[in-house]
Amino acid sequence: MSDSSRQWILLLSLTALLLSLALLAQTASRYATAYLAAPGEVQAFLDTVDSSIAENESYEKDVAKVQRLEDKLRLGRLLRDIQRGGDALREDLNGMLMGEEDTRLRMAARIFWAGKRVELEEKVRRLDLLRMRFLVVHMGIIAGVATEAAAKQEASVKDPEKRFSVATPSPLSRSLTDSIKVRPPLRRLTTQAIGHQDTVEGGHRKGWAGVVQELQRSPLLHKRHASIEMALTQTP
Repeated sequence: MSDSSRQWILLLSLTALLLSLALLAQTASRYATAYLAAPGEVQAFLDTVDSSIAENESYEKDVAKVQRLEDKLRLGRLLRDIQRGGDALREDLNGMLMGEEDTRLRMAARIFWAGKRVELEEKVRRLDLLRMRFLVVHMGIIAGVATEAAAKQEASVKDPEKRFSVATPSPLSRSLTDSIKVRPPLRRLTTQAIGHQDTVEGGHRKGWAGVVQELQRSPLLHKRHASIEMALTQTP
């Protein structure tokens, strides 16, 4: 092997060693920083879990207020996903702590906190996305219900007669309609009045005819009629 080849091999080995040392130093620095920041950061994760549990209670109330079954089921599925995400985050944290009441990290978890923190941050990010999705769906349902109510109110204001026309007639209005149908019209009453007037006039006519007949049967009228005829025959 030539001297030039040995020099190149030595140069490349030193370069790789320096790069490895730089990478190792960077990794060690990152883990050391995470080790020092672990107590405060784990407490932040615990607060996140506690706030998630408190928000789940308010989400349950929101789901209970929804009227439609389809919307209630949809929100219920999202709420269960949020609860499962919060429970998984809590289990991971409990596995790293000294105990349920002791919030200090175990030594192995604190040394490798840099890697553990990345996993916990990913789970928190998924939990936040689920919360955001739940809020968006819930607000959409509320907006839809408000829009339908406003549309119905606007339709009732614009067409108030339609509301009364489609309503079922009450027994009072039905009886009133029947009484109007049975009651004779005013034209028929006028005809009856005219007929009564004709009857009165006919009665008067029959009364005059009776007087004439009585006069024709009267002896005085016959005597005068006979004297008039005799006078006419004796006249030259």
